[in-house]
Amino acid sequence: MSDFRAISGVTKSLSAFLKAQTGVDVENLKAPSDTIPDSNPLIHLYLYRVEQNPFFTNSDEIMTSPTVLSGPPVGLNLFYLITPYGPNQLDIQVTLGEVIKVFNDSPAIPPANYDPSLTNVIEELKVIPHMLTLDQMTELARVFGQRHYRLSVTYEVCVVLVDSAVTRTVSRVDERHIKMGQLR
Repeated sequence: MSDFRAISGVTKSLSAFLKAQTGVDVENLKAPSDTIPDSNPLIHLYLYRVEQNPFFTNSDEIMTSPTVLSGPPVGLNLFYLITPYGPNQLDIQVTLGEVIKVFNDSPAIPPANYDPSLTNVIEELKVIPHMLTLDQMTELARVFGQRHYRLSVTYEVCVVLVDSAVTRTVSRVDERHIKMGQLR
């Protein structure tokens, strides 16, 4: 589990992992646009949606010590748009192929690539292809202000757990008293 920095930690981890595997620079600080220079290959990684993971909803409290219960963590699924840039269409396709190969060969982010903010991660961070229709991809491009559609893929990273800050003190049962009587 991680604290509130987990979302940015996953983005940093994905960026570092992609750069290490492909050797291509990764941009992750702003939305994709038509103004990014195409002179060198570049992988643009953009978090465009965050959803609560339904399997972690209404989880039980977690005992963090013999006398303290913490609220359940919130599980999140993160959706990323990955757009390659390059000097020509063939270079863009090669970079896109590299990204797809990386996530096919390694469907989870290796813990060695985790950002320091992802301490105590207990769930593996899985990277799953997330298919969108051409209409949905075009709508995403329009939302980002792009005049032209750019070749892109989308991936979902799940499950990212964010710790709760809510705690409560409890005490153990020391004695039990059972009263028994005859039923009439």
